[in-house]
Amino acid sequence: MAVAVKEYELSFTKLTCSKNYVISEVKEGCYLTRELFDEVLLILEEYYGRSKPYIYISNRKYDFNVNPIDYLNCSGIDNMIGVALVTETASKMQTANFEKNFMTKKTQIFGTLKEAIDWANTFVEAQ
Repeated sequence: MAVAVKEYELSFTKLTCSKNYVISEVKEGCYLTRELFDEVLLILEEYYGRSKPYIYISNRKYDFNVNPIDYLNCSGIDNMIGVALVTETASKMQTANFEKNFMTKKTQIFGTLKEAIDWANTFVEAQ
């Protein structure tokens, strides 16, 4: 059964859910807290359930802040099997590499959204 693409517009991010991945684009200047991420997780559980594997793609078009310790909260989400960080600048790449140290899931950094989507599809289909 095919899973339809669905978009969610929240006050702090736009989510695009697809079969194997969700793309999150956090809005400019946002401070992404654990409470806000909990809102995202409720949507993802509604869309993917608790067993359908998927990748979380953070498409970092805009500058925002996050406490990397909050990434540890993702460890209990069994069907979120990986994270892709998409960034196009050297400074954001440094930040992504730092944040990667706090990830409990398989995490990759990409320069383009297409690369992240290709990896997500390949990684999920290999499960």
